[in-house]
Amino acid sequence: MLAQFYQKIWSEAYGQNDNNIISLLEKNPKANVIDIGCGDGQKTIKFKKQIGCKTITGLDGVSERLSAAKKIGVDKIILADIEKKWPFRKNQFDVVISNQVIEHIANTDNFIQEIYRILKPGGYCVISTENLASWHNIFALILGFQDFSHHTIMKLHVTNPLSPHFMEKTLTWSKKANSGVDDTAFPHLKILTYKSLKKVFEAYDFIFEKGKSSGYYPLFGRLSFLLSKIDPYHSHFITVKMRKTP
Repeated sequence: MLAQFYQKIWSEAYGQNDNNIISLLEKNPKANVIDIGCGDGQKTIKFKKQIGCKTITGLDGVSERLSAAKKIGVDKIILADIEKKWPFRKNQFDVVISNQVIEHIANTDNFIQEIYRILKPGGYCVISTENLASWHNIFALILGFQDFSHHTIMKLHVTNPLSPHFMEKTLTWSKKANSGVDDTAFPHLKILTYKSLKKVFEAYDFIFEKGKSSGYYPLFGRLSFLLSKIDPYHSHFITVKMRKTP
């Protein structure tokens, strides 16, 4: 029963987070756009539609996901290790989008530097992730458990008995959403807060433009929606729009 309730409020927050990302994208038919960690491309197609660009590029580290993305219409697919230098020239893109990826990255500095490198001056990125300071993570830590958002080992999700995935193999519950790929090799490594997400990009000369959030556990519905807007610092999902200096 508790697991079903948690899944309900998580799904609601996740759907609202998708809407937040889309709302931060500017209409620009001429924009050169890339989705970093595009997965099976379902959201990539939504991003393309919102921006109105002619083509969109999807980069991912798993070939099976990219094959799925290509089948549903992602124009360009690039297989590359996101932890290393990306195969793009300097100042190539107008927009960089990355949803639920930065928490999987070991070298966060490289990730941010590569976004800065491939963005044109004046271009922007929209980055979304989970929030370490969300209320459900805080209360888990108060009770002496691991926060919900980290996956500490790949073998089993042993960190928090309140999680609906407790003692399951890490991330295999998301295989269906990852084109059948076992996502065990990509656990959550670093979870940021709303403030730190802004600060790490500002440290590399990005300018904060706007931020949004969703999910306010254990609440749901209109009250959760309202409080996540009032208090993004304790919401579950956080999204920032950062501009590269012109």
